[in-house]
Amino acid sequence: MEVILVRHSVTQGNKEKRFVGRLDVPLAPEGETLARETAPLLPTVEHLYISPMLRCRRTAELLWPGVEHTVVDDLRETDFGPFEGKNHEELKNDPLYQRWLAGEMAVGEPAEDCARRGSRALGRLADDAAARGYERIGVVSHGGLLMGMLTLHGRPSRERFYDWYPQNCGGYRAELCRDPLRLDILGTAGRVRA
Repeated sequence: MEVILVRHSVTQGNKEKRFVGRLDVPLAPEGETLARETAPLLPTVEHLYISPMLRCRRTAELLWPGVEHTVVDDLRETDFGPFEGKNHEELKNDPLYQRWLAGEMAVGEPAEDCARRGSRALGRLADDAAARGYERIGVVSHGGLLMGMLTLHGRPSRERFYDWYPQNCGGYRAELCRDPLRLDILGTAGRVRA
């Protein structure tokens, strides 16, 4: 089956480059506009699997109005622990932040744990979609979660985690294979870097 993987639209935190992993923030007005403008660029889907976070639920409503959806808790974003709601400028002199950037320690949820959680979610939604006979589904989630999922399962593989970075309202079209679990990339979806 085909899957359209999309990152949620723009929030105020995104605009301010804040860590907004577990903060349940709404879309910024620009995010609402961006999602409406992106909707015509996306193929139709039969079903959506979405993060429980408000920014993903609203993005899904705007991108694919009226499409039935399933909320998947494991599609939520990474927990940034004490850095939630802050940005680099506010944290740059914090010794804990410096150690985290250097890879010396984990705070909140380690990226590897988020990737494994995304992998579990992908496996479960693949099974559910196959059982329902869907040919094309959509997933609306978060940048970090999608990058981790694609690092583990995206083909052709890419060297670095950030090589999979999706723009707001952007992502990938992929063929979803269940055994072994794999995402064969067919192209980009929605908004992409110019």
